[in-house]
Amino acid sequence: MNSRRLVGALCAMALVVWGVGIGAASPGPGEANSFAAADAQILGQIAEHSQAMETLEYLSDRIGPRLTGSAQLKQANEWTAEVMRGYGLVNVHLEPWTIARSWTRGTARACIVSPAEHPLTIASAGWAPGTGGVVRGPVVIFDAVKKEDFEKFRGKLKGAIVITQAPAKLSPPQAEDRAEEYIRPMQQPPARMGDAVIPNPYEAMREAARARTEFFKQEGVAAVLRDSGKPHGLLNMTGIGGENFEVGAIPTAFVTGEGYRMLWRMAKHGPVEMEIEISNTFSEKPVEVYNTVGEIRGTEKPEEVVLLGAHLDSWDLGTGSTDNGTGSMAVLEAARALAKLDLKPKRTIRFVLFSGEEEGLVGSKKYVEAHKEELEKISAVLVHDTGTGRVLTLGLHDNYQDRELVDQTLAPLGELKLLEPSTRRTFGTDHASFDEVGVPGFYVIQDGAEYSKTHHSQSDTFDKVWKDDLNQGAQVLAAWAYNTAQLPRRMPRRPLPYRPAQDGKGQMVAPNADAAVVAKILQSVQEDRAQVNLDIQYLSDRLGPRLTGSKKLDEASRWTQEKFRSYGLENAHLEPWTIANSWTRGTARGRIVAPVEQELTLVSYGWSPSTNGVVRGNVVAIRALKPEDLEQYKGKLAGAIVLVGPPYDLAPPRNPLLTPYGESSLPLSRPQIKGEQFSLEAYRALRFALNKMVREEGAALVLVPSDKWYGLQNISVATRDYQPGTVPTASITLENHTLLWRLLDAGPVQVEVELKNEFSGKPATIYNTVAEIRGAEKPDEVVIIGAHLDSWDLGTGATDNGSGTTAVLAAARALARAGVKPRRTIRFVLFPGEEQGLYGSKAYVAAHKEELAKISGVLVHDSGTGRVLTIGLMRNYAARETMDRVLYPLARTVGLAEPSLRTEGGSDHVSFDAQGVPGFWCIQDPADYQMTHHSAADTFDRVRLDDLVEGAQVLAVWAYNVAQLPEMLPRKPAPPAETPAAPAEKNKKH
Repeated sequence: MNSRRLVGALCAMALVVWGVGIGAASPGPGEANSFAAADAQILGQIAEHSQAMETLEYLSDRIGPRLTGSAQLKQANEWTAEVMRGYGLVNVHLEPWTIARSWTRGTARACIVSPAEHPLTIASAGWAPGTGGVVRGPVVIFDAVKKEDFEKFRGKLKGAIVITQAPAKLSPPQAEDRAEEYIRPMQQPPARMGDAVIPNPYEAMREAARARTEFFKQEGVAAVLRDSGKPHGLLNMTGIGGENFEVGAIPTAFVTGEGYRMLWRMAKHGPVEMEIEISNTFSEKPVEVYNTVGEIRGTEKPEEVVLLGAHLDSWDLGTGSTDNGTGSMAVLEAARALAKLDLKPKRTIRFVLFSGEEEGLVGSKKYVEAHKEELEKISAVLVHDTGTGRVLTLGLHDNYQDRELVDQTLAPLGELKLLEPSTRRTFGTDHASFDEVGVPGFYVIQDGAEYSKTHHSQSDTFDKVWKDDLNQGAQVLAAWAYNTAQLPRRMPRRPLPYRPAQDGKGQMVAPNADAAVVAKILQSVQEDRAQVNLDIQYLSDRLGPRLTGSKKLDEASRWTQEKFRSYGLENAHLEPWTIANSWTRGTARGRIVAPVEQELTLVSYGWSPSTNGVVRGNVVAIRALKPEDLEQYKGKLAGAIVLVGPPYDLAPPRNPLLTPYGESSLPLSRPQIKGEQFSLEAYRALRFALNKMVREEGAALVLVPSDKWYGLQNISVATRDYQPGTVPTASITLENHTLLWRLLDAGPVQVEVELKNEFSGKPATIYNTVAEIRGAEKPDEVVIIGAHLDSWDLGTGATDNGSGTTAVLAAARALARAGVKPRRTIRFVLFPGEEQGLYGSKAYVAAHKEELAKISGVLVHDSGTGRVLTIGLMRNYAARETMDRVLYPLARTVGLAEPSLRTEGGSDHVSFDAQGVPGFWCIQDPADYQMTHHSAADTFDRVRLDDLVEGAQVLAVWAYNVAQLPEMLPRKPAPPAETPAAPAEKNKKH
């Protein structure tokens, strides 16, 4: 991995300053857009003046549960309308619609009477009828899975009390982490024109329930009991009246998890008899219910609408605080903040609190029906409906075409630490009613925050609300709504009709016409597992470190060429390019000579010159976070030993997919400096300023701290273009670095250092290793999978990047063994010179510039030995949906998450991306990479073979599926030409 990654990943403050380049994950389009100032006001207004907790407490405690059709829901509608008017919203009104009947809960009790007596805690399902008194009957486990299995129960259910599902496992409790759900394997891509539609999963469940209920009616079942599936005596709740608010066919109730488990166990061992009594009532006639609506009128395009929504209704066991008082009050708080700030959005921002959501999204469906003539004017809808946890990101429900604009709306919200938006579809909230008719409907993906316990239970009360997270949700809603209202255009739609006709079976056609070939490729890689292990062991142990320009790298290039030839690949060859100097590491020693004597552990930076004997001098420590901080050191560095700082703590890398969008996701440690705010732009400027300063002032030596503890070093390159550096530079351990800073706090420190290194003094020839499987139909069009073959020389380069190299070899071998005949040529390229600045891939691009337009895409493996989590697409929005189809077979086999549009520098995909070629990279699990990267710990014993094999599978399947696409992958639009800066402005930038 290239040292330029250190800047973007913030893995070491000193290396950020001293490294050779910058590989940052940019915050996204619109970083300095016109939304930013308004968004800062919005976030500040809600942070400092929020009324969300106050309104939610009133809704929860003073109004309480809001069952659809109840007087309390109507009271909530009227109260929220008054709140909207008080905030200054216009066109505030209630939009009525009608349900067939309301339902009022009565009493419910149950008891096992035989073989032992056990009282049970139950709650009637919504719209369930009563039992008409006490009912006594046998308990029957109805374990039929398919409709044809019903027959074994024919004639055996009359008067029975039926249980239908195995109990949920509650002990030990499952960790609740919505983030884990966020990174689960990607969904099946949406249907294409001509494919069968992917059915709403809830519809399949409803259809199964309808068939089962009809059978129970015919057989005379007395009652049905359901598992609440919650711990600690909590109940659960849903309705059985459906969207039409019908009287349920059979008395149905939920039982606490503890009671249901006992009932299930007893019924498994023999006959069980129980009593149950439920009493509920229904209205005698239809009841009018309402959606609450208000808006901030647009100033330029008032007829175009951005809609924020949540559902106001709730179930009635608790007070509906987290489902969905939180969403409703987040919408109200967003409305308050926007109205208070008087920001004058271009489009109308409408706030809608739907009712009837709990019975099947009925209120939002009624809204869509009533407003069908204006649906084309709704830019997009965002719904908040998963509890009190903080908003992690937005779910876009397959609206690929809106992703770039959504990124722009979220770009100014960096302080909220949102994750990357997801295209995942879900049908359980009111956004789906809009998506069904072609309006972009989005939803917030939230942290779990005990939602599995509070949801539909008696624990859904105000005391479960998390204040800070509620306000953060309101901030997301308000800023997104304002930014979307300010966009130059409305959110684009999927082509209509976007739901193709079903094939009669409601099933998607095979997602990949070459599924059998893909299966063969996957199997071929897996069967080659032993050879993969031998290859990386040979590369690491027998060849060892492969410094660019060294004999070992030359040997590795020729070895990989022979490997490709042995697989039967075509056109296996070495492509030469030249570097100015090769460099050989010599000895490096150092010690503190005053105020104490102590040895220093250090190593030279790559292409650092020697010190020409022992250098002795006073240590000058640089404490700088921005260029202006260097002013205090002017005139003080001549002959000094410069110690780069300040000291810092290290935070381990996070799962890349759980890293806030816009921050680097590379698996490296991150510095933490107490009381300091890191700015990437400031550090870019600082790096150039410090390089210039030490050179001009004649510093004797620069000491740069490692980014690793336990005596491990981390090196980079001291210069560019393989020229000798001007100032000797070395890496010292973090332990030595912190010691020097402590000593300096007490007074002057003097050290002596000697570095001995050698330069070739003449150019050296380096080689890219290239081979291919020739395309059968479009051989001039090319798909490339690659990795860098070179490494640094402290360890043996096993994980950086022996793992990537071996994965490319394994993918090539598997494709050859599988006998694939791809439409396009699949090319395998191993680049040296990556560690000093992507020079091998740059040389490849330069040598092949005439054929760049024929390269469909490039995928690089270069983040260690951890499993590949997904593919990074470098903001190639046009390729996002295609990548879902390319990668979906890997979701089912290796658990690949949905592709990411993150940008990341520092690896060979960047050389292609810079030329407009789709250049992608493997996003990988950290797997201790922060310790092995560029250190002596980068050895074979750190390799995770299972993950390496999966990585090879990803490369091979990606290459084959991209080669088979009807067309080449789409390119990103060319960046706009920059207006030449005035000389003074140029000087400012550089």
